[in-house]
Amino acid sequence: MVVSRLRRWPIHTSIRSYHFASTQYASAFDRNGIPEAAADYCQKLRVDTIAYLHNFDPASWSNSPVMTLLNGNSLSGGTLEDTIDSFNQKNGKIMQATPYQVDAVIEHMSTYVPPKRDYRREVRAMEAEIFDVHGDSSWPSFLVGNQALDFKKQDGVTEVEESVQANVVEQRLNSMLLEDELAGAIRILREPAYVGCVSNFSNFLDLCRKSLRNLELGVPIVVLSRSNTTQHMYRWTQMLIRLMPKYAIDLGMVTYLAAPLDQQMRVFKSASPNSPMYFTCSREVARALRSGHGPAMTSTGGPNTLVATRWTQAVSEAIKLSATIENSGQCTALRHAVVNCSEEEVAKMLHDVAVVDSPEDALSRGEFAGLMSNANEIFQHVNGYQTHPDTPNVAYRITSSLPPDDINEQWRNVYIDVTSPAGDVTRPCFVEDLSSWLVKHQPIAVAVNGEAGDFSFARRIWEQTGQVVFTVGTVDQPGLTCQARPQDGEIFGEFPPRPDLTKLTKFPVVVPSPTPAYNSMYELEYLIDLGRRWDTAALNPQAACIASAVGSDLVRGFLRVMNAYLSDACAVNPKRGEGTVRTSLYGLQTTPRNGQLNYVRCAPHATLDELAPQLFPFLLTSAYEQLCVSLDPSNTTLIAALNAAGFEEPKIVLESCADFDARVADERPYNILHAHEMEEFPPVGHFISLIVCVGHVKSVVPHDEAFIRAFSQSPKWLRMRI
Repeated sequence: MVVSRLRRWPIHTSIRSYHFASTQYASAFDRNGIPEAAADYCQKLRVDTIAYLHNFDPASWSNSPVMTLLNGNSLSGGTLEDTIDSFNQKNGKIMQATPYQVDAVIEHMSTYVPPKRDYRREVRAMEAEIFDVHGDSSWPSFLVGNQALDFKKQDGVTEVEESVQANVVEQRLNSMLLEDELAGAIRILREPAYVGCVSNFSNFLDLCRKSLRNLELGVPIVVLSRSNTTQHMYRWTQMLIRLMPKYAIDLGMVTYLAAPLDQQMRVFKSASPNSPMYFTCSREVARALRSGHGPAMTSTGGPNTLVATRWTQAVSEAIKLSATIENSGQCTALRHAVVNCSEEEVAKMLHDVAVVDSPEDALSRGEFAGLMSNANEIFQHVNGYQTHPDTPNVAYRITSSLPPDDINEQWRNVYIDVTSPAGDVTRPCFVEDLSSWLVKHQPIAVAVNGEAGDFSFARRIWEQTGQVVFTVGTVDQPGLTCQARPQDGEIFGEFPPRPDLTKLTKFPVVVPSPTPAYNSMYELEYLIDLGRRWDTAALNPQAACIASAVGSDLVRGFLRVMNAYLSDACAVNPKRGEGTVRTSLYGLQTTPRNGQLNYVRCAPHATLDELAPQLFPFLLTSAYEQLCVSLDPSNTTLIAALNAAGFEEPKIVLESCADFDARVADERPYNILHAHEMEEFPPVGHFISLIVCVGHVKSVVPHDEAFIRAFSQSPKWLRMRI
């Protein structure tokens, strides 16, 4: 898009609300207009789903196999193979695309031009029908029932209940993103988006976040088949194809590719370098995706951890429920518990784990953490763990030390590592060790349960880590690892460990957020105009000196956008969540307050224009105290520029690349950033999330003012420097 240089944009368009924790981002959580999805909604959906499962014909998934869907047409003629569910049981057929059909998909993806860029009205009308439980739509029970059949999900009702609320928040954020594009500030790249589905939360993460939110802003999607549990996402893609003509949505917008991995890789290699990939997967798969394709946005797992100051019956129940939820097929299922206990206590805890025969059985009983009666069919025995004598499909290991680095998620198996340190878990040296372990392994969720009225233990761990999801409970009312309602401000994200962050994903994915923003960038003319007209006098002296010394109006414009965003987000930081079930705070945070530094490395020929974007988040905020700039001694021009801005030892270190590499290998800093020329300028909220920490901390107690007082004043919340 070409933007007139005569146009003058108000600076507020640079801090649009799709940026995490900004004022307008917070406004998207306004409860007005968000459906309650109350008990009657959930009960009707439960009853409808049980009826769907009862009447389901198992032969239907063979008689109507999974096939490639292109321009609304089913492509037949390929090889017919069996599909399997999450327990490796055959559950239907898939017709793998022929090489010719894969070529047709590649051709479509490379030539298709969306008819319009604003499909919000059409997609949201279709979405309303899809989730219309009270209007007797058949689709809600279809979605939950198929997920139960394919993934063996026990409680898909709660996912839909929370999805219909979170969807409204993300619709609002999407609208704000589009407003920014219409104002000429941002450009949404509309190359086809590739959707890698996750099964356990497919109705929210895949159907809604990755698919509908892209479609409504004119981004075509390609849904990819899986080696297992592929029936469910194929059926909801069929649903979209069936509904799209009714709502005047072009059928070329949605493609389903039924193909083996080698053919999918051929499609990836042919994809536009601007085509985004949205995958929820293991860290190993994420690394492979990201290494072969730049705009790969991945969400990955991690060893979710529950900590308690002492063993109680309530803590025992919390560990058991968190560890067995969805037979450990939930991303926030517990993998690691830290509490002083005996082997007898752990064995007793696992003695009476609920057992369910089927998802229909679980739905009928209201169970969501039952052990599937056929769990032995996929249970994998791992050396070093013991199986429970009465519950052989559950394994555990109790040691006095924290788990080793090779701890594995053991997806769909119930495995628990218990750290029983034989000493007070609140002692400073153990808190430091535990926090370092959490930083290194980056669980999705951590829950810390101490004594009632004392938040100091939980706050110390939270401040020394970089968790996105952090829950605070007590030993009598414990927090679980599997608790997060993003529609209430309980921000969710599955981030890799920081040293691997950009090796696994282009940006960390935050929920809620507007999905198309991850593949958007600022219009260069917009930034140039902002940079040319910026009076930097209002900045703190160091930041003003650097901003004034930058030579490029383009870079200066990006710095201006960054300052506007951080000033707005930090004006009230943290922000209080909107939930009534728990009490939450969310916002931008410093990196862990554990002694780890953040290094920005400057090569011999690095320029101030290349350094400034990496440096500015620290110059503007309280993250400055954790900053160190490493420069090659030969780069006298850059050294002089930093000296002029007041940089001196220990904030700057003069050293060769070899010396820098040796030192950081020993120190293990939190961030290692490099000054480099930016080829594109992404939405500033995503850029900042690569540098500082984001997320929420919550109390399990509703309206918990004591929690608010204890956590809201923490120095971990990012502040602006004066």
